[in-house]
Amino acid sequence: MLANLQNYTLLEQMIQYPSVRGDADANHAMVQLICNRLRAIGFSVSVEGTELSEQPAIIAHIPAQKCTPKIVIYGHYDVATVSPSKEWLTMNPYGLELQEGRLYGRGIADNKGPLWARIEGFRQVVASGKPFPETLWLIQGEEEIGKGTRIAKALFAQHLAQFGGRVFLEETGFNDLDRDEQIAFLWSPSLPFEAMSQVCQLLIQTLGHPRVENRHLNKFTGKHACPLLSNLPDNAIYIGFGPNDRWHCIHRENESLNLAKLIQHIDQFRGFLQAYADWPVFIESEIFP
Repeated sequence: MLANLQNYTLLEQMIQYPSVRGDADANHAMVQLICNRLRAIGFSVSVEGTELSEQPAIIAHIPAQKCTPKIVIYGHYDVATVSPSKEWLTMNPYGLELQEGRLYGRGIADNKGPLWARIEGFRQVVASGKPFPETLWLIQGEEEIGKGTRIAKALFAQHLAQFGGRVFLEETGFNDLDRDEQIAFLWSPSLPFEAMSQVCQLLIQTLGHPRVENRHLNKFTGKHACPLLSNLPDNAIYIGFGPNDRWHCIHRENESLNLAKLIQHIDQFRGFLQAYADWPVFIESEIFP
């Protein structure tokens, strides 16, 4: 199954780099890998903050194709450190391995797996020639830093102000194993949930009737330290969906993702982009008068 998965090699390469704090070479290699792939899709890409951090931010932009909506996508390429533990089921935490339907490796769930799936999904949309929204893709390298100021916070503020988007897609979402139900996040700093009913319908249309919850993704260092959440405009619409579930073990041993859910995320992300590109003008006229 893995051998037939298109561009799977990219995911293997992403996992093999220990892009943790203090490993300048691995972070540099990871940044170059992502930038090269995004440029090949058609994004203009800049790497910013290199003079201040070994974990700089990636700022990518692509104009809209045959439509007018804008969207901001957020992700990160750094991962939590691996403790000197022997509890990993696999031989090498930085080697991607499939066991009983789950992919194991540091960063597979947080956030390299979802990031890879979205890169692949965007590639497929562009290759299809179908409409897609103007996109600002913000990828930071300091998500897992527990203390200190993140350079991405000021950088993101600047780029978000210039871009002017009001719809933001978080790095991932969740799946409820007990109910076999996907959970999507829909939230705004100021807009009531009822005002976003048409956005809720868009998620239901593209994700196949998920449970839509009015909240944002929990953050390791808190909302105010997150360069995305802390920079959202008051009337922003925040969306999150993805392949994660309660067995993902992020920040711990045996980090993993369900392979079928990861592949599904490619399809869902692609479908979401295409449906969002076809949205009527109500995104401006009704939600943002």
